[in-house]
Amino acid sequence: MKKAAMVVFFILFATLSGAEEQITLMTEIFPPYQYYSEDLKLTGISVEIIEAVKKEINSEIPIKEVPWVRGVKITKKKKNNAIFSMLRTPEREKLYKWAGPLVDLSVIFFKKTGSPIVLNSLEDAKKVGKVGVTRNVANYELLSAKGFTNLDVLQNGADENNIIKLIKGRIDLWASTYFGGLYSAKSLGHAGMIKPITNIPIFKGQLYLAFNSKTDDTIVNKWQAGLDKVKSNKTFDKIISRYQ
Repeated sequence: MKKAAMVVFFILFATLSGAEEQITLMTEIFPPYQYYSEDLKLTGISVEIIEAVKKEINSEIPIKEVPWVRGVKITKKKKNNAIFSMLRTPEREKLYKWAGPLVDLSVIFFKKTGSPIVLNSLEDAKKVGKVGVTRNVANYELLSAKGFTNLDVLQNGADENNIIKLIKGRIDLWASTYFGGLYSAKSLGHAGMIKPITNIPIFKGQLYLAFNSKTDDTIVNKWQAGLDKVKSNKTFDKIISRYQ
C-alpha cells in the first residue's frame, strides 16, 4: 500500500510540475509595481512578490514583459497564461482565475509636508484651493465624476510634474496612487517632501495575478498557497516596507 501511495504521489507531482512549466507569466511596465531598475533588471513591488512566490513553489518560470493590451489578449484566449498586476473588478471576475491579492491599488491625496490641510471627507477636499491632476490620467476622470470643481488640470506632460507644483505651493493637493506618488517623489529627489493622506481614499482596489479561465485549478491554487506563505512568513511585509 505504501509503495502504491508513493507511485500515485510522484505521478501527481510530475503532472503538476509539467503543467506548471507550461505557464507563460506576463506583466507590463507600471512603476512602482513593475519597472526596470538602473541595471535593467525587472523589479517593483509586484515583481518582488511574484519572485518570492516562485521561490516558495520552486518555480523557475520567467516573467515576460509585454504591452498590457497584448498580454491581456493572450491571457484571455490561451490556457496556462497569466498576467499581473491586474485590478480585480466585478466586470472581470468571471473572465479569469485569480491568485492574490498581490498588493493594494489606492488613489489618494498628497499634500506638501508641513501643510496644515486636514481631510475628514472628500467634501473637505473640494474646499481647498487647487487639486492637481493630469488630463490623460484616470485620476482626473475620477475626481471630475465625483463633482470636483477645483481641479488644476495639467494639460500634457508627466503627472509627476504635479509634485513640483505641490512643493512650490502652486497646488494644495495632488491626486495619485499611494505607491506611485511615493515612488515618483523619491525618483525625482523629493522623498519626504510630500505626505500621503490615507484616511480619505479616492479609490480603493487590489491587484492580482490573473490566469486564463481554463487553467487547471491545481496550478492556481499552488500559486495562491505560495502567496499565502509569503505573507505569513513576513517576506511580503519586508517587500512593501521598501516602497513606503
